[in-house]
Amino acid sequence: MNSDFLNALEMLPVPRTADPTRPGGRAARGRCIWCGKAAALSLGPRLKVIGGALHRFTPRACEDCTHREAERTHTAHRRTCARCTGWEHCHDSQALHQLALETRR
Repeated sequence: MNSDFLNALEMLPVPRTADPTRPGGRAARGRCIWCGKAAALSLGPRLKVIGGALHRFTPRACEDCTHREAERTHTAHRRTCARCTGWEHCHDSQALHQLALETRR
């Protein structure tokens, strides 16, 4: 994939328990999808099937949780990616690593 088309925020998985249909829920209120604090970052549009219906929502995240999840996702990616080697990283890996560095406090 061309690195110009990558958005590392959209690569972060959201919790399975995220329910955009629940009024007052984190996903519906625009709070951090992981901890519920004020969210500064949009994780991009997502789709989820709930009760047989397809729902579109845009989860948000705080910088602390984004950093933690970017590191976790990058580590998992490096273990499973056939294109990543010990000294060379694919574009996805580079984007996730950069996101983890940018959100580090």
